[in-house]
Amino acid sequence: MRIALLIQYDGSKYFGWQIQTDPNTIQGFLQQALGSVFDAPGGLVGSGRTDSGVHALGQVAHFDVAASAIPVNNIWMALNRHLPDDIRVTASRQVAEDFHSRFQANQREYRYIIGRHQQVLLRDFQWYVKFPLDINKLHQVCQLILGEHDLSSFCYAGTETENMICSIAQAKWSETTDLSLKFEVKSDRFLHHMVRMLVGSMIEVARGKWDMDHFSDLLSQPNRQAHAITAPAKGLALMHVRYPTERQPDWFDPAQNLASTVAKG
Repeated sequence: MRIALLIQYDGSKYFGWQIQTDPNTIQGFLQQALGSVFDAPGGLVGSGRTDSGVHALGQVAHFDVAASAIPVNNIWMALNRHLPDDIRVTASRQVAEDFHSRFQANQREYRYIIGRHQQVLLRDFQWYVKFPLDINKLHQVCQLILGEHDLSSFCYAGTETENMICSIAQAKWSETTDLSLKFEVKSDRFLHHMVRMLVGSMIEVARGKWDMDHFSDLLSQPNRQAHAITAPAKGLALMHVRYPTERQPDWFDPAQNLASTVAKG
């Protein structure tokens, strides 16, 4: 039986998603919880690897188990009894045996928050930028990245992936009620550090450190050794992972008593 999970976490004190030998990771704690609930669950496979300090409201993962005495739609509650408060499973669903949380995802959505004045209670969830920013330039640079691009200039130089082509369906900046800035981006795939490098480089344009042509050149002349600026991890959150209609888990079935607060989208 293959089961998919919808997961939220505050990544502030974790060394990212991927399980490692020593440091605390999101995947590591989830696998421990699975071991407590089931005798021998299969390995947990996430939709993607979020970096150290990155958060999530819509991470998806799957695992295999021979059978479950717990109703599948209630497994999320059993897991939460064995998890720290900053990691929460918000839904569990049985999926097709060949469902794959990573390889079958066709769109992911990230959000990045820029704080324009210091807020101590939000220090782990936004990047405080003290420089004046030209919002119009942020809107303009978003238009440059829409569509299909080789984003080699905006990924970690040590990335082993050969294919650097990403198709960005949406990229927009908006101002929140507390005057923070919110960047939302949707793409079929994301490269290592890609969102953080896009944001960091956009802010260089918006503060007047770079001109628009410099950013444009990074897009038109892809180069892994390019000097893109990397924004801090703490402002970034994985919001949604979506699948083709026939593969999409029905997280938001109103007949189920779910605790999820993620907006349907």
